[in-house]
Amino acid sequence: MMILFQKGILFGFMISFMLGPAFFILIETSIKKGFKSAIFLDLGILLSDAIYLLAAFFIAEKINLWLSTNQSLKYVAGSVFIILGLFSIRKNYLQKKDADVKIKNLNAVDTESSNLIIYPFQLIIKGLGLNAINPGVLVFWIAACTYATNELKLTNIQLLTFFGITLSTMFTVDIFKIYFSSKLKEKLNNSSLAIIGMVIGCLLVFFGLAICFKDVSF
Repeated sequence: MMILFQKGILFGFMISFMLGPAFFILIETSIKKGFKSAIFLDLGILLSDAIYLLAAFFIAEKINLWLSTNQSLKYVAGSVFIILGLFSIRKNYLQKKDADVKIKNLNAVDTESSNLIIYPFQLIIKGLGLNAINPGVLVFWIAACTYATNELKLTNIQLLTFFGITLSTMFTVDIFKIYFSSKLKEKLNNSSLAIIGMVIGCLLVFFGLAICFKDVSF
Protein backbone atom coordinates (compact mmCIF):
# COMPACT_ATOMS: atom_id res chain seq x y z
CA MET A 1 0.00 0.00 0.00
CA MET A 2 2.88 2.36 0.79
CA ILE A 3 4.33 1.75 -2.67
CA LEU A 4 0.92 2.55 -4.17
CA PHE A 5 0.86 5.87 -2.29
CA GLN A 6 4.38 6.70 -3.41
CA LYS A 7 3.60 5.96 -7.06
CA GLY A 8 0.36 7.97 -6.89
CA ILE A 9 2.17 10.98 -5.39
CA LEU A 10 5.00 10.75 -7.94
CA PHE A 11 2.55 10.47 -10.84
CA GLY A 12 0.48 13.41 -9.58
CA PHE A 13 3.59 15.53 -9.07
CA MET A 14 4.75 14.79 -12.61
CA ILE A 15 1.37 15.68 -14.14
CA SER A 16 1.26 18.96 -12.18
CA PHE A 17 4.19 20.32 -14.18
CA MET A 18 3.06 19.21 -17.61
CA LEU A 19 2.71 22.29 -19.80
CA GLY A 20 -0.63 22.85 -21.48
CA PRO A 21 -3.31 25.52 -21.99
CA ALA A 22 -4.85 24.95 -18.55
CA PHE A 23 -1.45 25.32 -16.86
CA PHE A 24 -0.78 28.75 -18.35
CA ILE A 25 -4.33 30.03 -17.85
CA LEU A 26 -4.11 28.97 -14.20
CA ILE A 27 -0.84 30.85 -13.72
CA GLU A 28 -2.22 33.95 -15.45
CA THR A 29 -5.36 33.89 -13.30
CA SER A 30 -3.36 33.58 -10.09
CA ILE A 31 -1.12 36.52 -11.07
CA LYS A 32 -3.89 38.82 -12.29
CA LYS A 33 -6.89 37.88 -10.18
CA GLY A 34 -5.33 36.44 -7.07
CA PHE A 35 -5.18 33.24 -5.03
CA LYS A 36 -8.90 32.58 -4.45
CA SER A 37 -9.92 33.06 -8.08
CA ALA A 38 -7.21 30.68 -9.26
CA ILE A 39 -8.25 28.05 -6.70
CA PHE A 40 -11.82 28.03 -8.03
CA LEU A 41 -10.50 27.80 -11.60
CA ASP A 42 -8.28 24.90 -10.57
CA LEU A 43 -11.23 23.09 -8.98
CA GLY A 44 -12.96 23.20 -12.36
CA ILE A 45 -9.85 21.87 -14.11
CA LEU A 46 -9.50 19.00 -11.64
CA LEU A 47 -13.23 18.25 -11.89
CA SER A 48 -12.88 17.79 -15.65
CA ASP A 49 -9.83 15.58 -15.05
CA ALA A 50 -11.86 13.42 -12.66
CA ILE A 51 -14.76 13.15 -15.14
CA TYR A 52 -12.42 12.17 -17.97
CA LEU A 53 -10.65 9.70 -15.70
CA LEU A 54 -13.94 7.96 -14.88
CA ALA A 55 -14.88 7.94 -18.56
CA ALA A 56 -11.49 6.49 -19.49
CA PHE A 57 -11.87 3.81 -16.83
CA PHE A 58 -15.32 2.61 -17.91
CA ILE A 59 -15.59 3.28 -21.66
CA ALA A 60 -12.03 3.91 -22.90
CA GLU A 61 -12.40 1.72 -25.99
CA LYS A 62 -15.59 3.44 -27.17
CA ILE A 63 -14.15 6.90 -26.48
CA ASN A 64 -10.98 6.14 -28.43
CA LEU A 65 -13.05 4.90 -31.39
CA TRP A 66 -15.20 8.05 -31.23
CA LEU A 67 -12.13 10.31 -31.13
CA SER A 68 -10.50 8.54 -34.07
CA THR A 69 -13.66 8.80 -36.20
CA ASN A 70 -14.44 12.41 -35.28
CA GLN A 71 -11.24 14.21 -36.20
CA SER A 72 -13.17 17.47 -36.64
CA LEU A 73 -13.29 17.69 -32.84
CA LYS A 74 -9.61 18.63 -32.68
CA TYR A 75 -10.16 21.52 -35.10
CA VAL A 76 -13.02 22.85 -32.99
CA ALA A 77 -10.94 22.57 -29.81
CA GLY A 78 -7.87 24.08 -31.48
CA SER A 79 -9.90 26.98 -32.87
CA VAL A 80 -11.27 27.78 -29.40
CA PHE A 81 -7.76 28.07 -27.95
CA ILE A 82 -6.55 30.12 -30.92
CA ILE A 83 -9.47 32.55 -30.51
CA LEU A 84 -8.88 32.78 -26.75
CA GLY A 85 -5.19 33.41 -27.38
CA LEU A 86 -5.81 36.15 -29.94
CA PHE A 87 -8.37 37.77 -27.65
CA SER A 88 -5.88 37.70 -24.76
CA ILE A 89 -3.14 39.23 -26.93
CA ARG A 90 -5.42 42.04 -28.11
CA LYS A 91 -6.84 42.77 -24.65
CA ASN A 92 -3.45 42.88 -22.96
CA TYR A 93 -1.93 44.92 -25.78
CA LEU A 94 -4.60 47.58 -25.26
CA GLN A 95 -4.02 47.47 -21.50
CA LYS A 96 -0.29 47.88 -21.99
CA LYS A 97 -0.91 51.01 -24.05
CA ASP A 98 -2.96 52.50 -21.25
CA ALA A 99 -0.18 53.17 -18.74
CA ASP A 100 -2.50 54.97 -16.33
CA VAL A 101 -4.75 51.96 -15.65
CA LYS A 102 -4.40 50.75 -12.07
CA ILE A 103 -3.53 47.09 -11.46
CA LYS A 104 -6.64 46.59 -9.37
CA ASN A 105 -8.75 47.77 -12.29
CA LEU A 106 -7.16 45.49 -14.87
CA ASN A 107 -9.49 42.67 -13.97
CA ALA A 108 -11.83 44.29 -11.50
CA VAL A 109 -14.23 41.86 -9.91
CA ASP A 110 -17.54 42.90 -8.48
CA THR A 111 -17.87 41.08 -5.19
CA GLU A 112 -21.12 42.65 -4.18
CA SER A 113 -24.22 40.67 -3.20
CA SER A 114 -24.91 37.50 -5.19
CA ASN A 115 -21.73 37.82 -7.22
CA LEU A 116 -19.86 36.31 -4.27
CA ILE A 117 -21.58 33.06 -5.22
CA ILE A 118 -21.87 33.52 -8.98
CA TYR A 119 -18.23 34.48 -9.66
CA PRO A 120 -16.62 31.38 -8.06
CA PHE A 121 -19.14 29.21 -9.91
CA GLN A 122 -18.22 30.93 -13.18
CA LEU A 123 -14.53 30.23 -12.56
CA ILE A 124 -15.22 26.55 -11.85
CA ILE A 125 -17.23 26.25 -15.07
CA LYS A 126 -14.48 28.08 -16.97
CA GLY A 127 -11.80 25.71 -15.65
CA LEU A 128 -13.93 22.67 -16.40
CA GLY A 129 -14.70 23.88 -19.93
CA LEU A 130 -11.17 24.93 -20.87
CA ASN A 131 -9.73 21.60 -19.76
CA ALA A 132 -12.57 19.45 -21.08
CA ILE A 133 -12.49 20.92 -24.59
CA ASN A 134 -8.91 19.73 -25.09
CA PRO A 135 -9.15 16.17 -26.54
CA GLY A 136 -5.54 15.60 -25.55
CA VAL A 137 -6.61 15.57 -21.89
CA LEU A 138 -9.00 12.68 -22.51
CA VAL A 139 -6.38 10.79 -24.50
CA PHE A 140 -3.91 11.31 -21.65
CA TRP A 141 -6.24 9.82 -19.05
CA ILE A 142 -6.98 6.85 -21.30
CA ALA A 143 -3.21 6.30 -21.52
CA ALA A 144 -2.90 6.72 -17.74
CA CYS A 145 -5.59 4.09 -17.12
CA THR A 146 -3.88 1.74 -19.55
CA TYR A 147 -0.57 2.27 -17.76
CA ALA A 148 -2.10 1.69 -14.32
CA THR A 149 -3.90 -1.51 -15.32
CA ASN A 150 -1.32 -3.08 -17.66
CA GLU A 151 2.00 -1.94 -16.18
CA LEU A 152 1.20 -1.42 -12.51
CA LYS A 153 -1.34 -4.27 -12.49
CA LEU A 154 -3.85 -2.27 -10.45
CA THR A 155 -7.50 -3.27 -10.18
CA ASN A 156 -10.71 -1.78 -8.72
CA ILE A 157 -9.98 -0.30 -5.26
CA GLN A 158 -6.27 -0.03 -6.04
CA LEU A 159 -7.06 2.01 -9.15
CA LEU A 160 -9.40 4.32 -7.25
CA THR A 161 -6.77 4.75 -4.52
CA PHE A 162 -3.97 5.39 -7.01
CA PHE A 163 -5.84 8.02 -9.00
CA GLY A 164 -7.37 9.54 -5.86
CA ILE A 165 -3.84 10.10 -4.56
CA THR A 166 -2.78 11.39 -7.98
CA LEU A 167 -5.55 14.02 -8.15
CA SER A 168 -4.98 15.03 -4.50
CA THR A 169 -1.27 15.51 -5.20
CA MET A 170 -2.07 17.57 -8.30
CA PHE A 171 -4.33 19.86 -6.28
CA THR A 172 -1.75 20.24 -3.50
CA VAL A 173 1.01 21.16 -5.96
CA ASP A 174 -1.37 23.54 -7.75
CA ILE A 175 -2.05 25.35 -4.47
CA PHE A 176 1.67 26.08 -4.11
CA LYS A 177 1.95 27.17 -7.77
CA ILE A 178 -1.04 29.46 -7.35
CA TYR A 179 0.23 30.91 -4.08
CA PHE A 180 3.68 31.82 -5.38
CA SER A 181 2.30 33.10 -8.69
CA SER A 182 -0.23 35.32 -6.90
CA LYS A 183 2.60 36.93 -4.94
CA LEU A 184 4.11 38.19 -8.20
CA LYS A 185 1.19 40.60 -8.60
CA GLU A 186 2.55 42.75 -5.77
CA LYS A 187 5.88 43.16 -7.60
CA LEU A 188 4.62 43.73 -11.13
CA ASN A 189 3.39 46.95 -12.70
CA ASN A 190 0.60 47.33 -15.24
CA SER A 191 2.94 46.96 -18.20
CA SER A 192 4.50 43.75 -16.85
CA LEU A 193 1.09 42.19 -16.20
CA ALA A 194 0.00 43.04 -19.74
CA ILE A 195 3.16 41.50 -21.21
CA ILE A 196 2.54 38.30 -19.25
CA GLY A 197 -1.00 38.24 -20.62
CA MET A 198 0.29 38.64 -24.18
CA VAL A 199 2.80 35.80 -23.71
CA ILE A 200 0.03 33.55 -22.35
CA GLY A 201 -2.07 34.51 -25.37
CA CYS A 202 0.73 33.51 -27.75
CA LEU A 203 1.10 30.18 -25.94
CA LEU A 204 -2.65 29.53 -26.26
CA VAL A 205 -2.43 30.16 -30.01
CA PHE A 206 0.51 27.74 -30.18
CA PHE A 207 -1.36 25.03 -28.28
CA GLY A 208 -4.43 25.61 -30.44
CA LEU A 209 -2.39 25.06 -33.60
CA ALA A 210 -0.72 22.00 -32.05
CA ILE A 211 -4.11 20.46 -31.25
CA CYS A 212 -5.27 21.02 -34.84
CA PHE A 213 -2.27 19.20 -36.31
CA LYS A 214 -1.93 16.24 -33.95
CA ASP A 215 -3.63 12.86 -33.87
CA VAL A 216 -6.10 12.68 -30.96
CA SER A 217 -6.54 8.92 -30.92
CA PHE A 218 -4.63 6.59 -28.61
